[in-house]
Amino acid sequence: MSMKKWLAIIILFSFFAYMLWEHMTERQTIATGIHVGMKAPDFSLQTTDGQMVQLSQLRGKAVIVNFWATWCPPCRAEMPDMQKFYERYDQQVEILAVNVMVRDSQEKVREFIKEYHLTFPVVLDVDGHVMKQYDIQPIPTSFIIDRQGIIREKQIGPMSYEQMVQYVEKWGK
Repeated sequence: MSMKKWLAIIILFSFFAYMLWEHMTERQTIATGIHVGMKAPDFSLQTTDGQMVQLSQLRGKAVIVNFWATWCPPCRAEMPDMQKFYERYDQQVEILAVNVMVRDSQEKVREFIKEYHLTFPVVLDVDGHVMKQYDIQPIPTSFIIDRQGIIREKQIGPMSYEQMVQYVEKWGK
């Protein structure tokens, strides 16, 4: 075989080996993200009044972890339903609203809490660490976590009152 053919074979082999490696690396990355059925990663964040809330301390109750922002129209739309749900089911389910602090300030969050009369815990992800940990892209995004701390549902987009009720009936018992 000529040198040109050997060089072409080596280049083709290298190309296919690289493509295979890329494909395997991509699949590995996808498999290691946050997904339904895994234990919810623990985190601690402060509320607007300085109290620390740790997700693992809520074990024993189902938890809705909701990632949101004050400037997000779908987030604003779901908050009245979330408050209504919390008033009805607060003995069975905890809501933990994680403000992602993108273009938000503590003062804006405090005003939002007052405007919507929110009584469930609202915590501040000031540096975006928890947002990254949970791989949040669009907001709102919510995770339904069962009493044992296992992620049972992931909801991208706003949740209605009816959806929250369905989730608690399925995972909150």
